[in-house]
Amino acid sequence: MPRFIKATTLQQLHERRGTLVNIDGQDIVIFKHHGDVFALSNVCAHQHFSMLHQGEIEGCEVTCPMHGWKYDMKTGKSTTGQGRVATFGVKVAGDEVLIDVPDLI
Repeated sequence: MPRFIKATTLQQLHERRGTLVNIDGQDIVIFKHHGDVFALSNVCAHQHFSMLHQGEIEGCEVTCPMHGWKYDMKTGKSTTGQGRVATFGVKVAGDEVLIDVPDLI
């Protein structure tokens, strides 16, 4: 069952730059790109650096600044290697950005 938690506001997001939030101990990066909002794990699948929030955005991809791995912001799938980062459902209610964070077991 979805569990949406307020993560930030639209006013706090910037085009082409990630916003790092921590929800239930998980580092999640939120991107706003052409009016769409995406949420991904901040941890790169390549060598597990928590740097995606500092990545460059081109098209609908974010590039990890450590080793250049690219990820599709919609799917989390790497476009330059094998692997993926977790994605989270996003809902915008007024100015609030809500993230669907699964219960940790």
